Amino acid sequence: MNADSERTALRICPLCEANCGLELEITGSTVTSVRGDKADVFSHGFICPKGVALGAVDADPTRLRTPLVRDSHGALLPATWDEAFSVIRARLGEVIQASGPDSVGFFLGNPNVHSLSGAFMLPTLIKSLGTSQRFSASTVDQMPKQAASAMMYGTALSIALADLDRTDYFLVLGANPLVSNGSMLTAPDFPGRLRALRKRGGRIVVVDPIRTRTAEFADEHLEIRPGSDALWLAAIAHVLIIEGDAEFGAAEQWINSTAVDSLVSALSDFTPERVAEITGIDADVTRRIAAELQAAPSAAVYGRMGTTTSGLSIDGAVLPMGTVASWLIDVINISIGSLDKPGGVMFALPAAGGPSTEGTPGVGHGVSIPGRRRTRVRGLPSVLGEFPVSALAEEIDTPDPESGAHIRAMFVIGGNPIVSTPDSSRLRAAFESLDFMVSVDPYLTATNTLADVVLPVSSPLTRPHYDVVFNNLAVRNQARYSPALFPVPEGQMDEANVLLTLAGIAVGINTGNELSAEAMDDILAAAVAHQAISDSASRLHGLTVEEVLTSVAPLRGVDRVLDIRLRSSPAGLTLQEVIDSPHGIDLGPLTPRLPEVLRTPSGRIEFAPPILVATLGAASSAIDVSVTAPAAGSYLLVGRRQLRSNNSWMKDIENLQGGSNLPTAQMHPLDAEDLGRSDGEMICVTTANGSLNIALAISDTVSRGCICIPHGWADFNVNVLVSVDHVDPLGGTAVLSGLPVTVS
Repeated sequence: MNADSERTALRICPLCEANCGLELEITGSTVTSVRGDKADVFSHGFICPKGVALGAVDADPTRLRTPLVRDSHGALLPATWDEAFSVIRARLGEVIQASGPDSVGFFLGNPNVHSLSGAFMLPTLIKSLGTSQRFSASTVDQMPKQAASAMMYGTALSIALADLDRTDYFLVLGANPLVSNGSMLTAPDFPGRLRALRKRGGRIVVVDPIRTRTAEFADEHLEIRPGSDALWLAAIAHVLIIEGDAEFGAAEQWINSTAVDSLVSALSDFTPERVAEITGIDADVTRRIAAELQAAPSAAVYGRMGTTTSGLSIDGAVLPMGTVASWLIDVINISIGSLDKPGGVMFALPAAGGPSTEGTPGVGHGVSIPGRRRTRVRGLPSVLGEFPVSALAEEIDTPDPESGAHIRAMFVIGGNPIVSTPDSSRLRAAFESLDFMVSVDPYLTATNTLADVVLPVSSPLTRPHYDVVFNNLAVRNQARYSPALFPVPEGQMDEANVLLTLAGIAVGINTGNELSAEAMDDILAAAVAHQAISDSASRLHGLTVEEVLTSVAPLRGVDRVLDIRLRSSPAGLTLQEVIDSPHGIDLGPLTPRLPEVLRTPSGRIEFAPPILVATLGAASSAIDVSVTAPAAGSYLLVGRRQLRSNNSWMKDIENLQGGSNLPTAQMHPLDAEDLGRSDGEMICVTTANGSLNIALAISDTVSRGCICIPHGWADFNVNVLVSVDHVDPLGGTAVLSGLPVTVS
């Protein structure tokens, strides 16, 4: 390419869940400007500061471009790809031959769901290695919502989504979508969508201990005690189901009456009056909100991190409530007749398929919650195929007293768990004790400074992109594809080839017959084709594997797998058809999908899963606990989203720094006055787990008795405060919201 050649290219932003369409100006191999693609069928020109910085991410001088291998003196030094893979082949082989595949663990970070190679190639690597020791960022994030949805509807991606573009009433708990750009609810231009809601006469109510940017925009903001969301949701459900006349709408014929009876019994204690003191929301307000939800022409309830990571602090104990809160949101949506109703909550129909489009429509295997497998040390259950990350350190640093079994080696793929997961100090020490560690990451992070080999993948702009995961969560059905904008530079390696090469090495260690990345790619494509022809719901059902592979030739890699997925799925598109529509293909608004969306063994909505009903019943004891004034210096910890970064990503991109993107502890002015501290002074935040020195930012947006600290900062790591002991037994997620801390 001519160094001075200029062109305009389109790209779907891979930096957060909104997946906005972008228009890039490129000179040679440099992105010179980024703006929103006004013709994009989904985002219509919206862009946020992260999207604007996509060119800076591509050109970032701190991004690694060559592998690093630790030498005999402990230094990480540049190496060739052959040298790096040779070290992995030898060192990983030693561990597996001595202790078996389960002595190797995986930690998978959030970036993997923003990547085709993460979606398609990572499972191949894990399967090739043969380990069951899988951990991820999901159990410090959204897993309770996935667990609750899987129990109710049958799969982990059967999420009932707020039909944002048509709803008349939007109730938001523990979420700040005007800053997060939407999470577990893919909706580019959330600000524009909420403005449109208001313009058509709709109403927005936000329930949050912080007056967030979204709460400022809303018609009403209700301050709630951190961690008590589930109790308040139970009170809303009590009013609707016990005191009122719940109308289940389209869901009614798919709900057993015995489930309703079970839920009535479980909700009987949760009157608005009884939860008022512990939640901080007056009973009359609770009843009014319930009545408004039921009276609205259409309504949707949406909860996010504040609900999925919530824990109720009672007399020094912490009661995890994330999965119960996530379930009760669906209970309320069903009880006001919103499920599967335009303007209510509906299920996406992803063009490249997903768990809710595969198998026999209307019935399936469902899931087991809690999972059948248990961690070795504490016996914590698995959830949706992985273990709680709160158990990772102990699974490394605590050998079995008889067999000596423990995790001896780790793969960390696109993650920074020392910053992003609980009890960071212990996890750092555990990682330091490993026999071997491989990191696949384009940056040198707090975690992979401990690795023996770091494999940096090339820029996101060197690989194609399609929203495989997030189209399961999108508020409008569409298909959009971005080709690679640049070739992989000499000396660098594409993410898909890195993962497939590692998979081939794993096969060689386990069988003695190592396979090339190309051979692994062929095996993967054949497996995807076989799944497609074997699935009675697939448009390719009944063909042969050879016929399917011939139809998508000469494609290889992620494009070949994606083409098969598109052809086999409900829309029946081909990859070329999507490529030929560079601004995307609009497949229309969400449409009713009951009962075909269900994948439960009963073929019905599991409205009241017994284990959730029992967990709610156990929480009823919290209602009568008197909420006394906290001791001097005692506060409840809550987190916050920051627009200019995503978890621990992008902290070092120059034009994303500063402004509101700062690691500070926000506190109400009267609480700061009680402490005798001024804005900008350092304070010490402490739990039994650790202490964090951080600058104070005084703000009346924070409820009294709360302290608000963002996550994802290595030098001001809030996770040094978080205990691994408070784990939601159903969602496997650590309690991050509502933790008691002391401040001095």
